[in-house]
Amino acid sequence: MGDARGQNEISATFQHQTTSAAMRMRCLSAILLVAGLIETPRLAQAQLSESPITPGFWSFANRKSETTQDVRAACRNYIEIRFTDGHYIGLRIYKTESGVAVREVGEVGHCTFNRETQVEQCEKRLIKPDGSILLGTAESRYSFGDGKTLKMTVTPKMITDTPFTNAPFDTFPVHCPDDVVWSILNEVGRSR
Repeated sequence: MGDARGQNEISATFQHQTTSAAMRMRCLSAILLVAGLIETPRLAQAQLSESPITPGFWSFANRKSETTQDVRAACRNYIEIRFTDGHYIGLRIYKTESGVAVREVGEVGHCTFNRETQVEQCEKRLIKPDGSILLGTAESRYSFGDGKTLKMTVTPKMITDTPFTNAPFDTFPVHCPDDVVWSILNEVGRSR
């Protein structure tokens, strides 16, 4: 009888230790999971101290620019001139049917980057070719898709009536080299 009782006690002790070890493992797994969710930074989201859209010439492509030709093509239709104080002027560049290059102001505004929220807020005026002006704002968030390609998610918030939607969209900012901008802005005559 003592033998059976001793085995029951050993069995109960072993079962208690096994259950306790399993509970500790589950707790440890839960803690590691929560720590991983809280402490793992989003790799694509950059922690920025200032806007990556620095003073200079920029364009905003709808796809990643892989080559110098891609950069040149992105800068050919639209150039944004960004100033050190956050103001900017956007130039639309197009050719008429007769081949004459036309450059016109398509947008003006001012952007402010908030380091805490990682959001750039831009007040803007879109100037249509007929001279009418649409007022609004845009919020932009930045990330790096492959560690080096800058991606910008823009949420427009137009105040005046517009045919555009206020749905967020992605764009890929491209820094336009000075010589490319100079060449584009100085095109003269007709191209055939």
